[in-house]
Amino acid sequence: MSKILVIGSLSIDNVTYTKVLPGPGTTVFGESFLSNIGGKGANQACAATFLGGDVTFFGSIGKDQNGDYISSFLKSLGVKGVLKRSSKQTGVASITLDTFTKENRIIIVPGANMDITKKDIEFILNKEKDIKYLLIQLENPVDTVCFALKKAKELGLTTILNPAPYHELPDDVFPFIDYFIPNEHELASFVGKQNADYQEAARVLLKKGLKNLIVTLGKNGSLFINREAQIKIEPIKVDAIDTTAAGDSFLGAFVTALSQDKSIKQAMEFANRCSAITVTRKGAIVSLPKLEEVI
Repeated sequence: MSKILVIGSLSIDNVTYTKVLPGPGTTVFGESFLSNIGGKGANQACAATFLGGDVTFFGSIGKDQNGDYISSFLKSLGVKGVLKRSSKQTGVASITLDTFTKENRIIIVPGANMDITKKDIEFILNKEKDIKYLLIQLENPVDTVCFALKKAKELGLTTILNPAPYHELPDDVFPFIDYFIPNEHELASFVGKQNADYQEAARVLLKKGLKNLIVTLGKNGSLFINREAQIKIEPIKVDAIDTTAAGDSFLGAFVTALSQDKSIKQAMEFANRCSAITVTRKGAIVSLPKLEEVI
């Protein structure tokens, strides 16, 4: 089994569940409230760890009570972490989940997550010399993420970018991405066309030097496209309760399966099963499945 480095965000997620989303200037009653630890980086690192991956996580937290809580919580879960202590506050996310449509709306105050620098990237890549896979997202500074992808490829790593939340990327970074894994809305933003044909969108990104595209399609499964092949993974029908960490569950499961020498199709099937379990539970990290629940 190969080693995985996840670089990414951490936050305190405050989730409100409601049947009616408030409009401008209105107040509604919610059904319930949950505060838990999240952030795409932490979610994906936990997802991979819970599934048996050999994972090291690097992120940034504040010198505050939330940072202390996150650090101790990750240790209690068995996540191997190297956490930078920033003078900025620990990140916070406010999430409103519509219990009728099962969709969520998220506002992120990134705080310490924006305090990961190129020097930090060089530090962690030099420290973790035996890693084979880098998984990273866009909840840290975009220029730092691009630097990490380029540096990782110089070192011979397989790179996976979850381009969420959407930020414009320079064209010159795409040749350094082995797996580009957006959801359908993020993909549309990257090609500048809503309801984009997936094959057409893939051609746009492959022309920029991207090697492999995987689109996560929620209740419609997932789709892999590169220059030689296309693979469609059918969805698993479940009664979804909370979609908050579905994509992160998919990413953590996918990189774990790759690290265990599974094929792309096998890795996508495994990731689909994990994300299907995740959406049947409330919360982020607490909703992620353990290995024994999937095999």
